[in-house]
Amino acid sequence: MINRLKKIDQFTKNVIFVFAGTSLVYFLDLMCQLLIAHKFTPKDFAVFNSLLAIFMLVSNPLDILQLVVAKYCSDFNARGEINKVKALISGLFRKCIIFAIATFILSAFFSFIIMRSLRIDSYFSGSIFTLLLTFYWLTPILGGGLLGLELFGWFVSLALLSRIVKLIFTALFILLSFQIAGALGALLISIIIGVTIAVIPLRKFLTDIKPDGELNYKEMLLYLSPIAISNICFVWLVSFDMVLVQYFFSGQESGVYSLARMVGKIVLFSSGAISIVMFPRTSFLNATDSNTSVVLNKSLLYVFCFSISAALFYNIFPSFVLRILTGKALVESIVLGRLFSVSMTFFALCFILINYFLSLRSLKFIKYLILSVALQFIGIVLFHNSLIQVQIVLCFNSFLLFVLLISKSRFKVNNGRVIQNEIRPQFL
Repeated sequence: MINRLKKIDQFTKNVIFVFAGTSLVYFLDLMCQLLIAHKFTPKDFAVFNSLLAIFMLVSNPLDILQLVVAKYCSDFNARGEINKVKALISGLFRKCIIFAIATFILSAFFSFIIMRSLRIDSYFSGSIFTLLLTFYWLTPILGGGLLGLELFGWFVSLALLSRIVKLIFTALFILLSFQIAGALGALLISIIIGVTIAVIPLRKFLTDIKPDGELNYKEMLLYLSPIAISNICFVWLVSFDMVLVQYFFSGQESGVYSLARMVGKIVLFSSGAISIVMFPRTSFLNATDSNTSVVLNKSLLYVFCFSISAALFYNIFPSFVLRILTGKALVESIVLGRLFSVSMTFFALCFILINYFLSLRSLKFIKYLILSVALQFIGIVLFHNSLIQVQIVLCFNSFLLFVLLISKSRFKVNNGRVIQNEIRPQFL
């Protein structure tokens, strides 16, 4: 057994480690959500989820920034330009502190307006919400640095620690009857602890070092746009169908569709965990003109194996899986779940290809992504006589997008290296 483990390459070991750690992170998040759902009144639970949705909406651009930091840290590290890594992390960290202070000032005012509009009497909740937005500014720089330098052990360990802390303090604060303020406070404490500990492995990169050449921050900001467009398009592909179903169908039918979507979320899970490892690795290899196709092929294989395994398990035991995920096993949801297992398998593979292209800065794929969003939207608008018809549109569109992206990846890669004139950041 030990000899077999020694034969596994480092990339695969990282995938296994990150996948296992991320699975545990999601499980702890689920436990925290279930705790809040069981202990809060329906009114408080709705208010808390509204605040959480606002927080996620505001923090999403910072999650995109994390990918940019990971990309450039990986490139500089691959070329041995450690001073540039230090300058990047320390420079952006200082800038984010300034933005954090500005956010604190602005949100200190607007948070009270938000609290009042949501009819929350506790101004303490508004203060905690302000601090949440403030401290979150520091997470993408530190998280991106850990990913770019491939310090996956630290990255996963911090994610696990923060979730454990959040779960413990959520239970404690709810026990003390703090309710919404307690749940927000637990999230805040977990973020502060995560930021504090993340400084330890990156402390030597937080020194005030000037690189040999000036860092091109404009180029980095421009790189944000394709990542943002890709992120928005993919979210639309895997989520906006629910909005259209809510619009075209009755509340009961929307509920049936919503239950089946839980199957799709499970199938999609592997793509996020594996892309965490793939993105900095392919970026590193591309920066040194090394073979990137091997890592891409392994990533696609791992996602395919997990997605197919999850899909097969569901299709063999559909009622059991739905009862575990939702507590219900409606006949209509079972049929829709089978189709979701197909469409989300192809979307999971597409997500790997999207992140692969982003890591190489080969951005012509974005036009296919935008086209796919338009086709899916038009398809559902034209063909929505039944919920099954909606899912057939997703199955067809996800397969078509996968064929386009996989064809492009084979065309762009020549002997494992991206053709140089495709590395420039261009869309058309």
